[in-house]
Amino acid sequence: MVQLVACLACAALAISDDSVLPYFEVSLGGHYTKSSYETESSTHWYHDKDRDEMVYDENLTYDIYSFEGGGPILDVQAGLSLAKRFIFLFDLGLAVSIGDSRYKFYSRDKEEYDRTEVMVRPIFGFGLKVYPFQTKSSFLYGTFIGATLSFMFTDNLWEDYGMAYCGFEVGGKFEVGKLWKVSEHYFIGFTLNMGIYENATGSNYEYGDENFRIGKNPKRDPVEEINNLHLGISLTAAWK
Repeated sequence: MVQLVACLACAALAISDDSVLPYFEVSLGGHYTKSSYETESSTHWYHDKDRDEMVYDENLTYDIYSFEGGGPILDVQAGLSLAKRFIFLFDLGLAVSIGDSRYKFYSRDKEEYDRTEVMVRPIFGFGLKVYPFQTKSSFLYGTFIGATLSFMFTDNLWEDYGMAYCGFEVGGKFEVGKLWKVSEHYFIGFTLNMGIYENATGSNYEYGDENFRIGKNPKRDPVEEINNLHLGISLTAAWK
């Protein structure tokens, strides 16, 4: 894939009179986010308080935490534009989410705790953006698509409940949008984006460590492969 991208970039430069230019973009908008975490029980046995006996449950999970909400999101991208078509960029964002969180000790528990929370999550990554339509007379001129290898730090709100998930997540961000020309180098438009993240830890180990640490809770690996979903729309201004 890297070789293919490099070949495409070189081909674009070979047929274009435009040189390599810096690229800068700022987006401000809103987003919806949904998070989900739970860990599979290692024994699958559970003490039923009503019957005062141990119960085996094949689907037993514990430390069940979820969050759903939304709020403003700020995103800044900077990089290099090749032939005004390929953008190699560094992405830095900040998502503020206001919503409701829920927590249960075990999946068989009847009790569920909930509260309103504010989450502030920095996001950064590296990616590629492509402007495939170069004909200025086309109504698709200025349309772009992009993909970013993205990393997100969470607020670790689950720690208030004695949970020990890793506060670092990795995933991808995908975007599509359109810009309209304001002047020779300035453009304005909109961006639709989607981010998918999963908890960046190994099962029952401290992140980056192969053994338990004395006096510390183990970082747990959630059952779900996708722990965070982000959907957003933003007003975008770019210089290229």
